[in-house]
Amino acid sequence: MTRVDLNSLALFTSEYTLLFIAVMINYFRYILTSSLRFTIENFSLQIPWILILIIYLIVILWLVVSNYLYFKFLSSNRNDESFKYTITEVEDLSINYTNVIMSYVLGLISTFQANIYGLVVFFLIMVFIYELFKNSEVLLFNPILFISGYRVYKVKVQEHNRSVYIIYEGMVQEGKIVEVFRLYQNIYLDKKYKE
Repeated sequence: MTRVDLNSLALFTSEYTLLFIAVMINYFRYILTSSLRFTIENFSLQIPWILILIIYLIVILWLVVSNYLYFKFLSSNRNDESFKYTITEVEDLSINYTNVIMSYVLGLISTFQANIYGLVVFFLIMVFIYELFKNSEVLLFNPILFISGYRVYKVKVQEHNRSVYIIYEGMVQEGKIVEVFRLYQNIYLDKKYKE
C-alpha cells in the first residue's frame, strides 16, 4: 500500500467516521454476549468476545488517527500564501455531500439486523465506495467540518474566471471577497481556519 493509498484511506475513514460509529453501536451487543456465531449449513464459526473487543479497539484507534491526520492535513498542508478572491457565482455543495453520506447511513443501518451477513455486506459496500472515491476530491469534504460550521462551496472567482472549491466558515455570497489558502489543486480553505 503506497503513501497516497494510505492517505486516501485515512481521508475516507475520517469522512465516514459517523457511519462507522453507528455500525459499531449496532454491533456492540456482541461484546456484551459471549461470542459472535456465524453458521452456513454444516459449517459454524464462533468468534470470542475478546477478539471482537480487540477489533473494536483497533477500529476506534484507526478512526481517531484518521481524523487526526485529516485535521492535521487541513492545518499544515496549506500554502502560507493566501489569496483574495471576489466571488461571482456560488453553489453551496455542503447539503449535497451531507445528503449522500446520510443516505449511506440510513440505507446501511436500516438493512442490518446486526448479524455477520450485515457486517459482510457493510464491508463490501464500504470497499466499493472507497474504490469509487479514493482519488476524488470528495474525500476532503468531511461532515465533521459541516458540523463545525464550515461549508463547501463551488464558486466562480473574478480574478481568473474559473470555478474552484472553497471550504469556508459561514456563508459565501456573490460579490463577497474571501481570503483563502490553497489546500489541494483547486480546493481552497478559509484563512480563518486554525489561525
